[in-house]
Amino acid sequence: MPRGGLAGGVNLTASGLPEGVEASFNPSNTAGTSTMTLTASDSAAPATTTITITGATGNLSHAATTAVTITPVAAGTVPVDLSPAYNVMGIYDEGSRFKEAASLDNGGYSFSKQLIGAEQVGEGVVFKLGPANTLDVVTGKTIALPAGKFTDLKVLAVGVEGEQEMQTFSVSYSDGSSSSFTQSLSDWAGPRNFPGESVAFSLPYRLSSDGSRDTGAFHGYAYSFPLDSNKVVRSISLPGNRDVLVFALTLVPDAHE
Repeated sequence: MPRGGLAGGVNLTASGLPEGVEASFNPSNTAGTSTMTLTASDSAAPATTTITITGATGNLSHAATTAVTITPVAAGTVPVDLSPAYNVMGIYDEGSRFKEAASLDNGGYSFSKQLIGAEQVGEGVVFKLGPANTLDVVTGKTIALPAGKFTDLKVLAVGVEGEQEMQTFSVSYSDGSSSSFTQSLSDWAGPRNFPGESVAFSLPYRLSSDGSRDTGAFHGYAYSFPLDSNKVVRSISLPGNRDVLVFALTLVPDAHE
């Protein structure tokens, strides 16, 4: 909100961008809030750098800095449509009020859609996330996978109510065979850095059921399960544990096919 008698809009620009990265603002001139979108071309090299965001109006200006990381992701990956299997509400718009039983941890806390966004990156792939204010996370179900031959299955998930150790995920193939994977998952409030686990994102707060923010670091984790690329996948069965929650799945095809 404008303060100190400031009238009119503020023009927003970004400088210090890495080569191959462009910034856009929506809106670019505003007296309120604006969303900055960074777009990296194929030529952008992996890097972490600091960019400067400047707001200017008339003879007044103010600048702020933020870190930007460019992470390469695999091409040609296949996101799994989880919508038919969604059975938990775990992502809400800011200011939403919701019942404790309709929260990610079943205790009154969920992720903010404005923070978590529509996509996240982990284990070298893009994860597509579900919508806000409705069923958008999966727990304890068997999920159909797109038929095809793939080298890896990437999983974006969290544990709640403490770390969830030695959980079994099972992938079935069209020939009737299957592969099982045992994976421990950290609680969303604190990484334990279990083998096979990496932090995909960290957010500065979560949403409480009364519409307020619960400040602290809250995380999502990425995992990678190797598949038999000679076989056609059929489905994945998640652990029968309400405290293991899957947000997204992405399949990686064989680059040589």
